[in-house]
Amino acid sequence: MTVLPGITTPTAIALILAAGGAGLVAVTGQGTRVSAAVGFVVAAIAILGLGPGALPPLALFVLGGGALTRLGRAVKADAGAAEGNSGRRGVRHVAAKLGIPAILGLAGLVIGRSPTLSLGYASALAGALADTAGTEVGPLGRGAAFQAKGFQIVRVPHGTPGAVSGTGLAAALLGAAAVAGGAAFSGLIAGPWACGMTTVAGFGAAFVESVVAPTPWGQTLGHFGRNVMVSVLSTSAGIAAGFARWGIR
Repeated sequence: MTVLPGITTPTAIALILAAGGAGLVAVTGQGTRVSAAVGFVVAAIAILGLGPGALPPLALFVLGGGALTRLGRAVKADAGAAEGNSGRRGVRHVAAKLGIPAILGLAGLVIGRSPTLSLGYASALAGALADTAGTEVGPLGRGAAFQAKGFQIVRVPHGTPGAVSGTGLAAALLGAAAVAGGAAFSGLIAGPWACGMTTVAGFGAAFVESVVAPTPWGQTLGHFGRNVMVSVLSTSAGIAAGFARWGIR
C-alpha cells in the first residue's frame, strides 16, 4: 500500500516513529533539540534509502545508548567516568556516530538498496553501541580496568581513555549483538552470517578504539576523532564482508 508516491505505509509508519523518537530524545534530555532534529534527519534518510528496517537498529543505538549513559550515573561520577553535560548528546556526537550511517542511507537513495549497504549500516550502529556500552557499563562492574601501554598491560582507573574491563568488554559485545539482532528482526539484514558479521564488526571496532586511545595517535584524535574511527572501522568491515559475499548489489 502506498501513502504518497514512493512512500509505502511501512515507510510512513517508520518515519512517524522516528519523529516520535527524536521528540523523546529532546524531552528526556538525552540530546539537545538541535541534535534530536539532526538525528531525525539521519533516521529519515536511512529509512528512505535502506527501507523501514533501518529504524530499529538506529533506535536501539540512540535510545539504548541514552539509557546506558544515565545508568548508575552517580557511581560513574564518583569514579570520574561520567559523561559531561549530564550525558546530553550534542550535534558533534550525532555527527561522529551517525554521520556514516547517514551517508549509507544517501547511497541507498542514489544507487538503490543492497544487502552490502545494509550490512555496512548495521555494522556502523553495532560499533557505535558497542563503544557506548563498554564505556558506560564498564565502570559499574566490580572488576579492575586495564590499559595497554606498549607491550605491557597496566591497571588504570575506570574512565581512563582506552581502559577496558571484563564487564565493559561483555557489555560491548552484547551491545553489538543487540544491534545485529535488531537489524535481523527488522529484516534489514538476513541470516546468521550477516548477524554474526555485524556483531564482530561492531565489537572489533570498539576494541581497536580501546587499544588506540592511549597511544599518541589516539590522543591526537581525541574523543570525537576516536568515535569517528569506530564508525569508519565497523562500517568498512561490514561493507568489505558484504562486498566479498554479494558484491555491491
